[in-house]
This record gives sequence, structure tokens and C-alpha cells, in this order.
Amino acid sequence: MSKPLVRACAVDALKDGEMQPVTGTVDPIGIGRVGGEWFAFENNCTHEDFPLTEGIIEAGEIECPLHGARYCLKTGKVRAVPAICSIRVYPVHVVGNDVLIELPV
Repeated sequence: MSKPLVRACAVDALKDGEMQPVTGTVDPIGIGRVGGEWFAFENNCTHEDFPLTEGIIEAGEIECPLHGARYCLKTGKVRAVPAICSIRVYPVHVVGNDVLIELPV
């Protein structure tokens, strides 16, 4: 059984180091581009319920602008407190000009 895919954006929608929220999903998801790679992640800081796409991407990590919690873009694991719980990450597929996120069943 194949997993559902949702279109996050067009390939040219984001420049390197940029991110944005994804629309059309039940859970908040963000999409970011770093070094030509795409990353999809839970768009909610586990420390203070704030959209991570309002923060910055640096050195393969996303930083929440409220209190500086940091998460690994590849694994979702916490890299800096005050967060103690990881965020969910999602597989990303580029098909033609579309960036697609694989959602859990």
C-alpha cells in the first residue's frame, strides 16, 4: 500500500536556506531547502507551540525564534534546549517541478 503524498510547493518556490508552512495538511508541516536538499518537518516547536518556519535554518538545524530550541532537520532530534521532545520529520520526493511530502498512513 502506497503512502499518501501531498504537494508542498514547486521546486523553484524556495531558495537555499528558506522554509515555509505547507497548506492542505491536517497536522502543521513545514518545508525547507538546504544545500539542494528538501526537508519536511513538524512545524511546531515542542517547547512552546510556535511555528518553526518563523525561525531560521543554520548548519542543518532549524531554530525556534522564541527561545532558541534547535532541531536536526534530518532526524527531528532536539539539538538545543529548552525543547526536550523531538519533532516529526517526513520523507520528501521531488517529481518534476513538484516537491511532495510522504504522509504516514
